[in-house]
Amino acid sequence: MPFLRASRRPAQILARQCRAAQRLSARPIQSRLCSSHGRPEPSPAAKDAAPDHRTLGLQQELFITSIYSPGSPIFLPNGTRIFNRLVDFLRKQYIHYGFQEVITPTIYKKALWATSGHLENYAEDMYTVTSTSPSRAEVSEAGEEAEYGLKPMNCPGHCLIFASQNRSYRDLPIRYADFSPLHRNEVSGALSGLTRVRRFHQDDGHIFCRPSQIEDEIRKTLDFIRLTYKVFGLGPYRLALSTRPAQFMGAAEDWDQAEDALRRALDEGGKEWSINAGDGAFYGPKIDVILTDSDGKEHQTGTIQLDFQLPKRFNLEYAAPAPALERKGETTTDAALLAQYGPVQPVLIHRAVLGSAERLMALLIEHYNGKWPLWLHPRQAIVLTLNDTEPVVQWANHARDVLRGVSPGSPESVPAAPTGLAVDLDDSARGLGVKAREAARKGYGLVVVVGKNDVEAGQVTVNATALAPSDASAEELKKLKRMTMKPEELREFMLSKVNAAMDLTNPSDPPPDYITAARAHGIPLRQSAPIKKGPYPLDLPILTYLRSKRVILASASPRRKALLSQLGLPNLEVLPSTEPEDLDKKTHTPEEYVAATAHRKCLAVYQTALARQSAAAAAGKPAAEDPAVVIAADTVIATRTGQILEKPRSEADHARMLRHLRDTEQHRVLTAVCVLAPKADATHPGYEMAAHVEDTRVFFARADDGLPDDVIASYVRTREGADKAGGYALQGVGGMVLVDRVEGSVDNVIGLPVRKCLQLCERVVFRQGADEEGEGESEEE
Repeated sequence: MPFLRASRRPAQILARQCRAAQRLSARPIQSRLCSSHGRPEPSPAAKDAAPDHRTLGLQQELFITSIYSPGSPIFLPNGTRIFNRLVDFLRKQYIHYGFQEVITPTIYKKALWATSGHLENYAEDMYTVTSTSPSRAEVSEAGEEAEYGLKPMNCPGHCLIFASQNRSYRDLPIRYADFSPLHRNEVSGALSGLTRVRRFHQDDGHIFCRPSQIEDEIRKTLDFIRLTYKVFGLGPYRLALSTRPAQFMGAAEDWDQAEDALRRALDEGGKEWSINAGDGAFYGPKIDVILTDSDGKEHQTGTIQLDFQLPKRFNLEYAAPAPALERKGETTTDAALLAQYGPVQPVLIHRAVLGSAERLMALLIEHYNGKWPLWLHPRQAIVLTLNDTEPVVQWANHARDVLRGVSPGSPESVPAAPTGLAVDLDDSARGLGVKAREAARKGYGLVVVVGKNDVEAGQVTVNATALAPSDASAEELKKLKRMTMKPEELREFMLSKVNAAMDLTNPSDPPPDYITAARAHGIPLRQSAPIKKGPYPLDLPILTYLRSKRVILASASPRRKALLSQLGLPNLEVLPSTEPEDLDKKTHTPEEYVAATAHRKCLAVYQTALARQSAAAAAGKPAAEDPAVVIAADTVIATRTGQILEKPRSEADHARMLRHLRDTEQHRVLTAVCVLAPKADATHPGYEMAAHVEDTRVFFARADDGLPDDVIASYVRTREGADKAGGYALQGVGGMVLVDRVEGSVDNVIGLPVRKCLQLCERVVFRQGADEEGEGESEEE
């Protein structure tokens, strides 16, 4: 059978215990994201009056420990509720901050830890996994018995995910989050409750970014930390920059570059920070969040670490134009440099907002001291019966089910709309006073009483005086001492409190602006020049290049011009094609028809532009520069019957067209994009072209589902769709009254698939003559 063994020898254990004892007496509690789990708390005897999470954890039935698994807390149902709500809270915020959650293995082969550098720098803090069964021992290709290590951190696994695909600069930043359990071999004498453990969970995140994105990603993480700690009511906290330790990986100049980037981000953040010299992780400097609790003790919780070493050791890379400048975080508009594609090493940012979830729970247990805010409360409400008569008990069960959001009835009933609220029921025959005192002792947030009068009135009586101060003011608590409401109203009241606490989208105190931060550090600013607010234009090499060039749009469509302008090309030259659209629709498939039409438009407009330049030169007038690119597009509607629809010819034709689209339920919107750029050399034919046909399916509403003939007739009279293929505008009233859903590119239906258009521009400008196989696109060219 497999067994675990620590990676340290007896002499190392003794030395480690001595060091731990010194830290216990001399240093504040700390935790590290990828270098150590934390340092132990002072003895509870040091402050007899202070809340102790170990005692409170037993009283509130949150967690226990066992001699059979030292340092691995066992969470009880109440503690599990808190743990899950912390994780759920972060998962909701990850949507705002662009993180994708992954799940990675618990054990890896020793070879991985050798690659990452942990075997050399972190082995004594790890557990080794081997097998005592020779028949099951794995043998490597070299004939050696394979050894595994329990992971103490997630970063090597996330590096494997990044390396599993070819990456482009357009893909970055890539942000991974992971709640997988971690194991670190802490010495037994240092183990303490939830603050110093061997098995724990982190809100572990890793950001793979370009060098030019470092400071922006760190600023976002600092803002994430600020908002999160505000929700928990924790603080104050300070920030510390931990610099290069005595034992480190990599070159000193890489460390200097990383530390400078962290300093700039801290300066711009506007919050006080200090230097913690020599306390960085072995692979990079870090920003530590030092939290002060209600007793004045300091704890290290969150952390942000900058790492140039792991990407090197795992040979991580992404493709980017002008790679030499990309490595420095610089940009250029030089077409010759941008045409040079090459591999660049990403920067890795390790980050944890909470740090160890177990450690944070310990802080929260002591911080709230049993007075949990409703959104975190393990016992949010209990329903008590005034007596055990059948109507009262049935109504109490109904009230509990409403609060939980489940369907009453047989055991096979399924949740209707589960709320996630923790609601218990005591319908025993004991007196109400006994049950109420027990509920108060267990610390329920709300006590809901059901009696005969409540059954008759279809209501419940609520006592909310045990709510935390963060959920209700003293004046509100007076009103909530005894109130009656319907169960549905109580459910909405509770959910409003929970959702309000977890909402970070509209914080009451916005982040400090750059002016405030500059003043705090004595940096003078011109007050006559206000700070420019976002959104800022996309910072892509192809857009940067085209903004200073002549770009021709071979279309009179205002929607196509608006889409490209919104993307960052506001100075387009509109030169519509005069080429007749006379291809025979009967001899061409819809894809062939639209592709050929766009191709003809593109060539015709390019030739017109060259002819005008020649005419201007012949007349002695200044001629315009050659166009950098010409963009042409053509859109048609293909019905399920194979009919190709373009713009309606009359109101009657318009109404017939829309009725046909409704009655056939779905249709295809096909847009062909053709992009042309002059060649940098003189090879025939003197230009480079690329094309793509985008296919989007649009589903109309049915006649019996809000789209009868009179609604169609009313829409036709608005004339909104009179100049559009298919006769409707998705971005306007047509999208609201005609369309049921869209499968595929929405901007394609509006007029132009802009993402594909950008890719085509990049191909004809930066990669002329390149082999198009393996580009990951499916163009009809």
